[in-house]
Amino acid sequence: MSKLSLLLRNLLPQKIERTLRTFRDTRLRKYHVTALPAEIYNQSHYYSISFCSTCMNRLFHLKHTLEKNIIDNMSYPKVEFVLIDYNSQDGLENYAKKNFSRYIEAGLLNYYKTFQPQSFHASKAKNLSHALAKGEIVCNVDGDNFTGKDFSFYINYLYNRHGEETIFQFHKPPYWGTVGRLSFQKKVFMKLGGYNEAFLPIGHEDIDLVNRGSEMGFLFKQEQLENFQRYLSNTTFEKSVNCVEELRDYYELEGSNRVISDANIENGILTANASGMENFTIYKNFGRDALSSKELIMKYNDTVSL
Repeated sequence: MSKLSLLLRNLLPQKIERTLRTFRDTRLRKYHVTALPAEIYNQSHYYSISFCSTCMNRLFHLKHTLEKNIIDNMSYPKVEFVLIDYNSQDGLENYAKKNFSRYIEAGLLNYYKTFQPQSFHASKAKNLSHALAKGEIVCNVDGDNFTGKDFSFYINYLYNRHGEETIFQFHKPPYWGTVGRLSFQKKVFMKLGGYNEAFLPIGHEDIDLVNRGSEMGFLFKQEQLENFQRYLSNTTFEKSVNCVEELRDYYELEGSNRVISDANIENGILTANASGMENFTIYKNFGRDALSSKELIMKYNDTVSL
């Protein structure tokens, strides 16, 4: 956290401080946006792509990001956005029904809600979104991230150029908010077992997945185009506030998960969740039918992608 952010947090109420931070993030932070190669719009093959997001009590982020991300990518011929409402208590369901229903009807967005979790678990929430995704390529987009214009075309271009067994991270220091922007062929993601659900609720789950993938032999590439680096920043408090009953420092949780990750990789344990990902009761697109996430994932995996 910068000295300015720390000062603002100590002097101002949280909502006002967050408003000022959002203004800085969206209006003042500078990015070098470049023209994308013309060839990305003229590829011989277009993979189906799913952008996977989760939310628990972070509607204040999604109000800025989700619709913008859909609009910036809706011209891509095979795109899906997956939003997991991880028992969010901040009015997300009503807001999504009012503002995002047209994207659901257009086949651009699938909204899934579960009432089970009482706290946020990054690996479990992310696994749910990625496993439910229908695309050949899955890309994590945290709720505080902006994809950037035509991000889907660029991802498709990269996979046509570098091959399907490549893991991409769209991150460039000092834009730390995009560390978790990872894309995989879904079959690669599932071979790795997804994010490690044995971890503490948050921290290092994304880097662990990359490291396990590299050890398994998949190519890792970091893409640094600033077109795709925009995000809304979080305080250390906001990173972990929904994750544990008694507030713990995010970096304490991250450090503990790093130790687990390093030990697993040293011992050759490269596939996570050997017994399977957690099963949730979910509701799709505001429907009333209770669905088993495990059964729905199996159904999706048996059908042709988008």
